Amino acid sequence: MAIVLADMSFIFRHHFLSFFLSLAITSGSWANPAPASKAALNKTSELPPVISNAIKKSGIPLESIAISIDKINHKNQAPQSFTTEEIVHWREQMPMNPASTMKLVTSLAAMEILGPQYRWKTDLFTNGKIQNQTLKGDLLIKGSGDPKLIPEEINKMLLNLQSIGVKKIDGNLIFDRSAYENSVKESSFSDGEPTRAYNVAPDALLFAFNSFSFQFFPNTQNDLVLIKQTPRLANLQVDNNLKIVDGPCVDWRKDINMSIAPQKNGAWLASFDGHFPSGCQSAHWNVVASDSDSFLLQSLIAAWEDIGGIWVKQPVLKTQALNNDFKPIVTHFGVPLYESVKDINKLSNNVMARQVLLTMALEKTGQPGNTNNGMKIVKEWLFKNQLQMPELVIENGSGLSRIERISSLHLNQVLLLGLNSSSKNYYLESLPIAGFDGTMKHRLLDKLRKYIPNKKEMAALEKNTAPFPQGLKKYGAYIKTGSLVDVRSISGYVVSRSGNVYAVTSFINDRNAGSGRVIHDVVLSWLLDDGPVQ
Repeated sequence: MAIVLADMSFIFRHHFLSFFLSLAITSGSWANPAPASKAALNKTSELPPVISNAIKKSGIPLESIAISIDKINHKNQAPQSFTTEEIVHWREQMPMNPASTMKLVTSLAAMEILGPQYRWKTDLFTNGKIQNQTLKGDLLIKGSGDPKLIPEEINKMLLNLQSIGVKKIDGNLIFDRSAYENSVKESSFSDGEPTRAYNVAPDALLFAFNSFSFQFFPNTQNDLVLIKQTPRLANLQVDNNLKIVDGPCVDWRKDINMSIAPQKNGAWLASFDGHFPSGCQSAHWNVVASDSDSFLLQSLIAAWEDIGGIWVKQPVLKTQALNNDFKPIVTHFGVPLYESVKDINKLSNNVMARQVLLTMALEKTGQPGNTNNGMKIVKEWLFKNQLQMPELVIENGSGLSRIERISSLHLNQVLLLGLNSSSKNYYLESLPIAGFDGTMKHRLLDKLRKYIPNKKEMAALEKNTAPFPQGLKKYGAYIKTGSLVDVRSISGYVVSRSGNVYAVTSFINDRNAGSGRVIHDVVLSWLLDDGPVQ
């Protein structure tokens, strides 16, 4: 016997963090890194012994690694308050696959070009009129690529529709996705896992990351597995045949057969068969919907009903671009850009980064967004800031790519640009903090927990970080990570014990990159311990 609850929208809020992490580049990805050059670039800087030893132990060739470390200094002259001096520059001019650290370029460019307070619009139009609290006509929804159009935001939009006097809808639903070109769904990256959350494709009307979120709760007293799901769909049936078995909560998905697909009648059927371990107090599984139109349609039908709205008849789905037959009735503004940037960098959300790149193209050209225009706009912004990067390749701005390239030298320069930006506080707030949150939550835990500063270090920390933004006044590592099968990368800022602030970027492009995490942890630990000034 099994129990199913499908109307549980609170899960989306309470498990938002877990969902975002599942959107990050994961170990199922593959990277095809840049071929290593036999002649290492920039040998003028020798690697510190502690880093050299870590690389040697890993078995990864030196030619597969690039490292740039700069000490950041403050000066009072305008317009730039911060400058750098080189500490380590190992093969730093070599084009490398940066994986998700490319998001640092995309997110800073977006805040500089669009402004951190930029908000996406989702507009409602109709070809009918409102009579006696009934919208008699079709409801057209035009998206602009809001990357965080989640159930709570849809509810706000529909409540705004009710606020103008609409209680019933007597018409069909029309989706306008013309803000993006169809080409935006193309990618060099393919790992054969289209239903994995990190592979969600861009969509001008992206709703809830086009993904079902299932959560499982075992009840060992009656051998039932409770399944909750969000967002709620009007016609979703869950066939739950899971059985509880004794066992630890390790790799629990391998013993479950799951399928989910739209049916001919417009409904969806999700089936779960297999065994669920009693050791899992709860677990979640995010699955990309195979039909984004049907997913959005059934979600909107349910959302309208959930706030007391009535459908006079079951709406039929249509897709078309806005024309003169329609007039605007509601405009919904999404969350500010800086909030999306925080999700992009802390939680390495791929599709949000891609949508941000496309938004820059849409806003600056006035034409449907495409990645080529997005890349051109970012390069123009870099050039305007006196940063020429001939090696830079941006495919989609997320790092989920086989072909994206940048040098560690230039990504460190982007970090400096971020520190001198008017958006610096938002930029710093978006970075994962080692041992605390995001993709760095479980990194350097022992080192950070054991450190107890003495009075001398506390005084030096306070003095040396005084000119820096609030986000860099505490000892720690503020680091964006990147991971593909053949890539490991880090990029961000480190505040040492004595308050010295460093910009650090390191790429490992190698078939054994998976063993390179210890190298990056050693690099960060060396900086935390003031290695460059010892």
